Amino acid sequence: MRNAIGIDPDSKGFVCAYVKASEAKVLTRGYLATEADLGSFLKWIQKEGDLIVAIEGTHGVGKPIEKVLREAGVIFYSFPPADTDRFRKAVLGQNKDNQKDAESVARYAMAMEAQGKLERYRRVLFADLELQMLTRSFERRSQAVTVEVNRLWKLLRHVSPDLYLAIGGKHPEVELRANVLQNRGILALLSEKPNIGEWKKLSAEELLSAMGGNEKGRLSMIQELRKVAATMHPVTPAMALMIRTSAGQIERLKREQSEITKMLDSMTKDSRAVQALKEIRGIATLTATTMIAEIIDIRRFAGEDNLASYSGLGRRKYSTGETTRMIPTQSFNHRLKNIFMTAARNYVHYNPDSHLAGYHRNLVKAGMDPVEANKRVARALVRVIFKKLSSLVEEAGVENPVEEIIKAGESDMASGSLRSDRSHESNISLSSLKGRKTRRVTSVKRLGSRTSGRTRSKKKEAVSKKTS
Repeated sequence: MRNAIGIDPDSKGFVCAYVKASEAKVLTRGYLATEADLGSFLKWIQKEGDLIVAIEGTHGVGKPIEKVLREAGVIFYSFPPADTDRFRKAVLGQNKDNQKDAESVARYAMAMEAQGKLERYRRVLFADLELQMLTRSFERRSQAVTVEVNRLWKLLRHVSPDLYLAIGGKHPEVELRANVLQNRGILALLSEKPNIGEWKKLSAEELLSAMGGNEKGRLSMIQELRKVAATMHPVTPAMALMIRTSAGQIERLKREQSEITKMLDSMTKDSRAVQALKEIRGIATLTATTMIAEIIDIRRFAGEDNLASYSGLGRRKYSTGETTRMIPTQSFNHRLKNIFMTAARNYVHYNPDSHLAGYHRNLVKAGMDPVEANKRVARALVRVIFKKLSSLVEEAGVENPVEEIIKAGESDMASGSLRSDRSHESNISLSSLKGRKTRRVTSVKRLGSRTSGRTRSKKKEAVSKKTS
């Protein structure tokens, strides 16, 4: 049995516990997450020779340690904190501190190796952190834009219902497309002139200047807005401040999103995987880069069913007693599911003549909810994208084949398994799906008729007894 070093990282540094198979005494060392201490730690483990290096957790505060080990070519293993915590309570006792946590990681690694299960926790593939951080930063800004836009709608509805209806495309006398509130010109106008009661005093040239200049469509937009300007009343300084702040915040967030998209374009111009996904009509830079950032490497997945399970677009087998059915997966990558759903909507919109768009239309005509129909299309896109990315790996002739990495195992929640056969939910014919509800209603009616029949028979028996 090999010796093991268990590592318990925190926000400032990490604690190491060196457990030897031949000795009861445990050596513990503490390090800060500085370049000097990380270098000392690396020299120490390289000096000790062949041993197990195990870390509690993944992708968290232990990233500096992972980076140093990866660059030095040192093989290491990562364990879920919940597993090592249970092991510590069972083997080392209830008392908890950094030294005990590090020791439990080392002893757990030794126990897994003794059982032949250690390789499944080996870290083989790693995410592109810059790409992942940029795409997630874009996502956070999108969520912030949604919050701020909703707040601005409430402010406008309070100060001027006419303006609220006009910008929303619902005013009978104003011809504006729906939801132009996120238009840069409107945002600039609200930021520069938040007191909407003054708009009726401004000329068309002054309104155009406040919107940022003469761009296509802005003159016609100004003409439509002036139709309701007479009904707008001056707002209080407090309300004007809130309108200016909210509009300015939306402008800033959208500008940052644009900068992130340009950076992603620049970073991935030589990425074969990203460029291959962008060849699919309806998938642009943000969708492609988010997919690659969250998938990390297609070799993590044994097949398309595993990728679908990891994306929350598949179902898993659930068996109890004699009952077996397929249920939705509960543990999956929510970002990946969202981006697959976005790709499905865009694909159906930009490829109306494709078989997937026709499949979507047929599902909706048959009575399926559009969101569920999009989910079916997203599941089909998983198959397309898996094949496309897998073919790139085969063409590149990577040294570590897919089978070797799958055999070694991976600790990044990429091994979700699904059953892909005729009974799988995504392969059931549309007619059977449509008939489920009918069969359920029929069974309920039959049950009701049986119950009412029993009630009538009991009443007859009671009447006959009284008569006799």
